[in-house]
Amino acid sequence: MSSSPGERHGLYHAAADGDTDFIWVMDMNFCVTYISVSAEYVLGYGSEETEPERQGRRTTAGCGIREGVFSEVQRIANNLPRDTSRPWMLRMELVRNDGSILLTETDVSILRSRDGSPSAMVCVTRDAAKQRQEQELFRTLADNSPIGVYIVQSGEFQFVNMQFQQFAKFSQEELIGASAMDFVLPADRDRVRQMAIAMLKGERFEPYEFRFVSKDGETRWVMETVASIQHNGKRATLGTFMDVTQLKRAERDLRRSEGQLRLMTQRMLEVQETERSRFARELHDQLGQELVYLKMQAESLANGLAGMPQLQERAKELALVADRLKLASSRIAANIGPGILDGLGLVRAIEWLAEEFERRTAISCPVDTPIRDVGVPRSTSIAAYRILQEALTNVWRHANASEVEVKLGREGDMVVLQISDNGIGINARLLSSTPTFGLLGMYERARLAGGNLTVSSSSGKGTKIVTRLPVGKD
Repeated sequence: MSSSPGERHGLYHAAADGDTDFIWVMDMNFCVTYISVSAEYVLGYGSEETEPERQGRRTTAGCGIREGVFSEVQRIANNLPRDTSRPWMLRMELVRNDGSILLTETDVSILRSRDGSPSAMVCVTRDAAKQRQEQELFRTLADNSPIGVYIVQSGEFQFVNMQFQQFAKFSQEELIGASAMDFVLPADRDRVRQMAIAMLKGERFEPYEFRFVSKDGETRWVMETVASIQHNGKRATLGTFMDVTQLKRAERDLRRSEGQLRLMTQRMLEVQETERSRFARELHDQLGQELVYLKMQAESLANGLAGMPQLQERAKELALVADRLKLASSRIAANIGPGILDGLGLVRAIEWLAEEFERRTAISCPVDTPIRDVGVPRSTSIAAYRILQEALTNVWRHANASEVEVKLGREGDMVVLQISDNGIGINARLLSSTPTFGLLGMYERARLAGGNLTVSSSSGKGTKIVTRLPVGKD
């Protein structure tokens, strides 16, 4: 159901009289037919009158508009926009009640009758001086900002602060009207467009980074945010950015240092395993042979002391001690350099380690290995073996557990080792902030092997360690 122009005018007047803008209506002959109450204040007329007096004041205010708009009438008549479906802006001077001149900006829209023909012009006027004051305040704040601030409209700079000018090494005159995208490194332009659009739509909230090219061709990294604003009555983009080149360089240097540290750590672990293997061989071969010889000599001595029971008993004790030392050295050699990995593979080595742990600590250590041969390279086997070794040591020293369960399986191209105990657990805050050297060592071994390690625990609920290592080639 459509309303008549008069009805629409009435509804419009009711809303306009409560507005803080200066709203008025002209007919197509450029005569003022309505002026809102707020015009009284804008043009300097009083408001403590009776309604007839108020109407008279509005008429007087309308005269002020007529006087102010008179010089623009001919220009409006000769230059009406072809597309009158959209408002246009008019800058003009209005005469206040005291004779002073008020600089204004007015958005003009065409009001049409039922047959579609123009019937009136609705004008929304604002104090341009106040707007300029706000713009000057914005410029002052922007120019004193330590970061770059700019306004882009239709892809071109409309405002740039001093920091932006210094960064770009262009003057304000050179920047205003220039294409904003010209300052973005060509390789980054598509990505910058996508991220800027996402931020303007509210789909992205974090700042994005790109490379900025200054006047002398220097390329620097910047971090930017954008927001949609109104500028001179039209939609525009407000951008802020800061130079993060030094931060990017520091990050690059840190990554390089971390890479070098990883290489050093990997080399250290390789040397450590080599030395452990050498020491284990010496324990097994040289010391083991000496202990075997000592045992044989003690047994021979015992046989030769048949007529001397006390001395014979001591010789037998020496043989037993030599035998125990031989077993102990073999066990130490197996722990130091897991030769069992080469002989029997990862599955059997894990089972042996769990059996030894259970025998030495009296802590139950069942092993679940549904696979008999995971077929992993030696580097992966050593990483899994050492992680389990460190985890069991931590359980024995700190967990106060009665059982620790070990599972070994395979998921795709990863071998998965899981160690779970029923001990006192680890406080979550301590686990995330200050991991122990043992945990750090396990993390590093898993990472150097190309895998990852996770630790989940809470006080009184035990600890679970899961490491995933790749099934690849040495």
